[in-house]
Amino acid sequence: MQAMKTLLAVMGVLIVLGFAFVGFEIYQRATDPDHPRAFGRAAPTAAGTPAAVVDAGTGTLLPAGSRIGQMLVLNNRVLYHVTLPDGSEQIQLLDPANGRVRIAVTAPPSMAAGPAATP
Repeated sequence: MQAMKTLLAVMGVLIVLGFAFVGFEIYQRATDPDHPRAFGRAAPTAAGTPAAVVDAGTGTLLPAGSRIGQMLVLNNRVLYHVTLPDGSEQIQLLDPANGRVRIAVTAPPSMAAGPAATP
């Protein structure tokens, strides 16, 4: 009978430790954005980096009259489309962790209008 009581106590301790571990893991994943198995996040994609990335510096301000168009969040970066006052267009990549802005693509005003219509 004593062995049965000891076995029951050990199993109770194992159940409590199991619940404590599950609770700790949920807390870790919910509070750490860099946790390798964080839930609520899409699986990383195999998107390549741009071929020619021009560093625009930290905290780059857009010229007056610029318009920000579409925005897209990619993992921990923000990709957005900018139309400059001279008619050229850029796709810029913002890293919120350090504030660095990179210009991924620049289209001159003649290309930004799109292909010419043929009659």
